[in-house]
Amino acid sequence: MHPDWQKIANEFIQATSYRVGELEKGWASRYDFSKRPRTYLHYEDIFARVPLGEPDFPAPADLWELLQNRRSKRNFLDQPLTLNELNLLLWGTQGITADMGDYQLRTTPSAGALYPIETYLLINHVEGLEKGLYHLNVRDWCLEGLKQEDTSEIAYRLTEEQEMTRRAAVNFVWTAMVDRTRHKYRERAYRYIWWDAGHTAQNLHLAANALGLGITTIGHWMDHDMHEYLGIDGTEHLSVLMASVGKLAGGHWLEERRPK
Repeated sequence: MHPDWQKIANEFIQATSYRVGELEKGWASRYDFSKRPRTYLHYEDIFARVPLGEPDFPAPADLWELLQNRRSKRNFLDQPLTLNELNLLLWGTQGITADMGDYQLRTTPSAGALYPIETYLLINHVEGLEKGLYHLNVRDWCLEGLKQEDTSEIAYRLTEEQEMTRRAAVNFVWTAMVDRTRHKYRERAYRYIWWDAGHTAQNLHLAANALGLGITTIGHWMDHDMHEYLGIDGTEHLSVLMASVGKLAGGHWLEERRPK
């Protein structure tokens, strides 16, 4: 931990705060979408390309009941998710829902519709998929296999031995490509990317609970090691949040909230 972390945190808040009259009026409206950084990330050197297609949607859940009963549950079973269940979770967090010409809208909101959040998956148990590290290619709606290996112990180690990550069917790692947002919002981007990550995580919670799956978000992971594992620089492209998802026995939520 940096010894001056509190001072640095306070300076960040001040450096990204505004006062009335400090900004030129209308500056954001002059943003040129044609000059923005690329919206979609894809990989060429992959071991697998898994088309996802449109998911098979289940009967709609009652939103108010879902909100009433939403819980974080971590006592995962050693059972795989179906590929359709994973597809539903991905669509609920990153699915494209409208084409506006210069940009596309998704199931989650994003500051300026810039969508800096990328999704990586440490897959342990999903039917039809090899264990390994995958990236969600949003533009082509497919999974790109980056590393073919058992990721359960990797997730366990990089989250400082949180048992749920070793048992999870899938561990989500969300990253942010900072310049997508910074190109328009400059210093304020360093606030907006965290809000975008929060919207994404909340949608995953709702989608997973609607499917009867267990989910919890994770704020404690070893950033430097995670960046090295993902092959990103940790500055322009950095990890911002994690989540674990898995099957449950279906008992009372108090019994399923922690691994046993």
